[in-house]
Amino acid sequence: MKTKLIMGIILLLSCITLIIYFEVSRVNIYEITNSGQKKADKRVYLDATYIAGTITDNYYVMFGDGVQYIVYISDEDAIKINRYLLDNPESSYRIEGVTKLIPTSLEENGIKFVIGWLNHSHNHGEEESHVHDDITVDDFYHYFGYVYLDNTSNDNLVLEIIMYVFGITGLLLIINFLNTKYHFIN
Repeated sequence: MKTKLIMGIILLLSCITLIIYFEVSRVNIYEITNSGQKKADKRVYLDATYIAGTITDNYYVMFGDGVQYIVYISDEDAIKINRYLLDNPESSYRIEGVTKLIPTSLEENGIKFVIGWLNHSHNHGEEESHVHDDITVDDFYHYFGYVYLDNTSNDNLVLEIIMYVFGITGLLLIINFLNTKYHFIN
């Protein structure tokens, strides 16, 4: 009989431990990109303040902490985030995901984006400028780092399911033990 209680407590504590792990292991993407790390599959977040544009399908350039980042996100989520940021200009929108190494196939479009964005901002949106047409691959990685935030990845889905199963099973075992001992549920 006490085995149910002990198992319930163990499962519930395992669930709490996983919740803490998920929260503590998530870092601001700035810590990875600013240090030049090439670490994939790290749990990260970005407090986005502005969407600068799209590099290519679902790869967006977003600002947070005054720095630009590449975020892989669905078009629907990008629209939702942009609408939120436009309606709340003094706030940010938290995006969570995992880091992935920037594929070389993204470099060319990314460089074109950086050139266009820098030339546009150099002239404050007025006539076209070609001041920054000499951006290199190294410059691209200097602007964005070596990783992007992938918001669509379900890498930890299995762990999250296990966490919920442990938590619910633990609670049910504890409730069953208490009900057997004190008969509060008929």
